[in-house]
This record gives sequence, structure tokens and C-alpha cells, in this order.
Amino acid sequence: MYLTPGNYYRHLHRLPGWYFLMREQLNTINNKFRMKSITRLLFLSATMASTIAHAQTLLPAEDQATQALIDKADSPLLLAGDISSESHTATPASTPVPPRQAAEQEHSLLPFWGDEARARGYDLPEPYGVGVSYMNIRQNIDVKSIDFTGLSFGKLPISSDVFNIGVAKTRQRSETKTMKLDAWIFPFMNVYGILGHTNGSSLSKISVDSNPANFSGFDKLIANTVHGMNKKGTLQNLDFKLHFKGTTYGAGTTLVGGYNNWFGLLDMNYTQTHFDILDGSIDAFTLSPRVGYRFTTPGWSRIHLPDGQLSVWVGSMYQDVQQEFKGSLSDLGMPPELANLMKIANQKGEGRFDVKQHLTSPWNILAGMRYDVTRNFSLTTEWGFQKRNSFFASGEFRF
Repeated sequence: MYLTPGNYYRHLHRLPGWYFLMREQLNTINNKFRMKSITRLLFLSATMASTIAHAQTLLPAEDQATQALIDKADSPLLLAGDISSESHTATPASTPVPPRQAAEQEHSLLPFWGDEARARGYDLPEPYGVGVSYMNIRQNIDVKSIDFTGLSFGKLPISSDVFNIGVAKTRQRSETKTMKLDAWIFPFMNVYGILGHTNGSSLSKISVDSNPANFSGFDKLIANTVHGMNKKGTLQNLDFKLHFKGTTYGAGTTLVGGYNNWFGLLDMNYTQTHFDILDGSIDAFTLSPRVGYRFTTPGWSRIHLPDGQLSVWVGSMYQDVQQEFKGSLSDLGMPPELANLMKIANQKGEGRFDVKQHLTSPWNILAGMRYDVTRNFSLTTEWGFQKRNSFFASGEFRF
């Protein structure tokens, strides 16, 4: 029969008496030996702890720092405090940062909340920037009306309705060179001011006619002359060229955000341009949303070029431009056929023009890229297409 826990207690009465006496003596000897071992272990542990504590008080600063690193390496990752966020591509918290660079970023006045953003693993750009840019735009314009006022022949006034000007098609070109100063106010918000010069021209196909039946007196005489020239084709399909230049200035803001290597931004700006041939200024509002992806590019050791970053994006641009332009007829370069009429109708030089127009399409599509050569210098280029063609290029220095 096998002795199992189930039948052990049923066979205890069959064991002899000397068995129980020997078992008690063995238990007594075992307990004495165990107590002595525990006492020795406690004494040895206390001695070692005292020795280690004394040795640590005598360690130099370097050894203490080394010991701290060893302790930190033995700690779990969650307690070491070196976890970097995988959702940010630029300089995570676990990446070693030169002490000088870290100190400069920590004590920078801008952006606000910058220290908190860097503590979470974001590598923020330098807070201030200065850049120069060039932009070329070609777009179609829908002209609603062109009116001439203030006309007279000697002392005889001429009605503004005598000249009925129709516009078939208008194409506008402009070049703008600007300088921009900007600053990051918050890690997600940049504000900037721009100052530049705009130079451009427009070409319109126009026809001039008049209805003599609507006028009397001297106005009827002018209307007959205009209508006759139109019938002969003299005042049809004329190239009406307009050249303009002026100073542009304004301000704007850019809101940004991102996840991993993906990013999105929304740029808004308001500008005014004082043209030499217009009264007052032309106001414009521009809104540009973009979304893109950022790549890391390898450096070139031969020329000591560090790793860079290449950002590519697509987006759209919305423009809301003032729709009414006014100025002096003397400042316009008219076609010879129309200029001869104006010599008669605007002898005093007091004639004025009033043009009402709007953009054929306020929206267009954008595609661009930005290459950060170093942390302080970058190059940007962008193309616009669809109903408004544009090209933009800029260089920027950050500090």
C-alpha cells in the first residue's frame, strides 16, 4: 500500500513509540541551527549596509554621477523619465542635446509655452526670422464696367454715358518682391509683417461704342462720332494695356500642427498696395490652407553639411481683392484710336476712370516644398495652377 496524504493519518497508531521520540530530538537540533544562521545573516547584512553607506559618502562627484547612471540604467523605463514621443520627428526628449543649445532654447523669451513643448519632445524652430521672397502671378480678370467721368469739350460738359466700353477678356500679370520679419509667439502660432514692391500690367480686349438716340446737343455729336468709328471697326478689339507699380505692406499669421511626419498649416494675411495710377490703395485678404509630409535628408560630410529636412505639401489659396479701382485718365496708356478721342473729350485733363471688376476664380491649387539646409537657413518654392498661375520662391534665416 502506498502512503498517500489521504491514508497517512489512518496509519499513525501503527508506528512504534521510539519513532516519535527521535523525531522530537531532531526538530530541536534543527531549530537551534536555524536560529544561529539567521543571527549570522542579519549581522552580515547590517555590516555590509553600513560599509556601503560610508563608501558612498566618500565618493567624488564624478563617481556619484556614474553611480546615478548605473542606478538609472537598472530602473524600469517608466521610472527613468527618458521616454521619447514617437509622434514627433524632430529632436525627441531622449536625443542628447548640446548643453549650449539646450540652454539657449530654455531661456528664449519666445515662443510662450516653448519650454513645455520642448519637454514633451518637440524640436521648435528658432523664434525669429527674416526672409526675402519673389512671387509671380498670372490670372484672368472679369471686368464688369469701365466708366469715364469728368469729361468736357472746353466749357461744354460731356455725359459719362457717351462712351460705352465693353471688355471681352482681361489677363493680369504681377511681380512682387518682399521682405518678411516674423516671430513664433506660441509653438503653434507665427506672426509676421511684410514690406515690398509690386510691378505689373494687365491686357484687356475692349470695344467702344455709343447710341446717338440717347443723347442730344453736343453729346449727340460725340455719340455719332464714336458710333461711326465703331462701325468702321476702328474702336473694336482694341488692346487696352495698363501698367502699374507700387509699394505693398501688410501683416499675417500662420497656425501649424502636426502628427509624426505629417503637418498642416493655415496662413492668413492682409495687405495694402499703393499703385502709382490709382487713387488710394488696393486691399487684399489671402487665406492658404496646406497639408504635407516631412522627410529627413542625409548630410554631406565633404562640405560639412548636416542632415536636413525636406517638406512637401499641397494646398489651396483664396484671394479676396478690392473690386473697384479709380484714377485719372491722364495716367492711363490708351490705344491710339481711343487716345485721339480723349484729346477732344478730356482737354482739361480732369477726366476720371472707374473700373469695377472681380477675379475669375478666387481659389487655386498649390504644391510646394521647403528645404531646411541647416537649423538656421531654409529655401522655399511653391507653384499655383488651375485658373490662377503663380510661382513663389523665398530664402529665410532664423535666429
